[in-house]
Amino acid sequence: MSVDQLSINTIRTLSMDGVQTANSGHPGTPMALAPVAYTVWQRFLRYDPTAPAWPDRDRFVLSCGHASMLIYSVLHLVGVRELDHDGKPTGREAVSLDDLKKFRQLHSKTPGHPEYGHTTGVETTTGPLGQGVANSVGMAMAQRWLASRFNKPGFDLFTHRVYVLCSDGDIMEGISSEAASIAGHLKLNNLVWIYDDNHITIEGKTDLAFSENVAAKFQAMGWNSHQVADANDLASLGSALEAFQNSDKPTLVVVKSIIGYGAPKKANTHGAHGEPLGEEEIKATKKVYGWPEEAKFLVPDGVKEDFAHGVGKRGQTLRETWDALFANYKTAYPELAREWELMDHGQL
Repeated sequence: MSVDQLSINTIRTLSMDGVQTANSGHPGTPMALAPVAYTVWQRFLRYDPTAPAWPDRDRFVLSCGHASMLIYSVLHLVGVRELDHDGKPTGREAVSLDDLKKFRQLHSKTPGHPEYGHTTGVETTTGPLGQGVANSVGMAMAQRWLASRFNKPGFDLFTHRVYVLCSDGDIMEGISSEAASIAGHLKLNNLVWIYDDNHITIEGKTDLAFSENVAAKFQAMGWNSHQVADANDLASLGSALEAFQNSDKPTLVVVKSIIGYGAPKKANTHGAHGEPLGEEEIKATKKVYGWPEEAKFLVPDGVKEDFAHGVGKRGQTLRETWDALFANYKTAYPELAREWELMDHGQL
């Protein structure tokens, strides 16, 4: 098994085990979207896990917040470090293996939906569907404003992008269309929505209530769109995200996925959406993955190292370069630098 596949299956199995231990949650979407999350974080995201408040980090938004075990598993494997409420490092992991085992438990750092300010690495609270995609447009607008206010020749301080995973439920919400409309109007080419087109909702097939041509709708609102026929096709995912990075418009990537991927009885059914798979189905699914069937919360050797050599190494280099740039900026533009520091600390 390649290290890519090993890491992807670790995300999947941690998510399955977390939901099963809680006896509550949504396992199917993390199982389906693990390759997408892996590709975004490992190949593209400009993010330093040791400095999760770095101002020019890319933002990752899990708009389908019910799939929260996906982001918690990734935050654990990437090794994001915890910050306290004053933004100071605590020396602890943002999400430990024990935190994954306490999914959906009172006072845990892994609530049923991601909550901003509660779990380091969560960029915005995503409870009601549509909330995350709408907030992501605000984040993209904020980057544009920061760039216009503070960037100077030779000092590109604010260049970050916003990556969003969203679901059928997100796309159906009215607020999502309103947000997408203004994003298209403003040509926010720093924004990508990766749409999990799995044709399943908690009630059953999406065609019970939804039959839009989503790609055509977004193109009409001024977006570029790309199709990925299989969420497991890492090369196609990579090509679509490379196209986004070179786009002059916001981008929608429509990804076809199978909810509950690998589950012999529950894959591609609403039974994988909003309830635990059950112990026997989990064992059968792990067998499909080539995983030890009895193992729970297993993180194989090499997985954390894989992320450390990918997003970790890339993010640290970019952040250190940015820190040096800002140090020079403070000399060249002391008043603007002071203004930014006050804003960054909420003291303006």
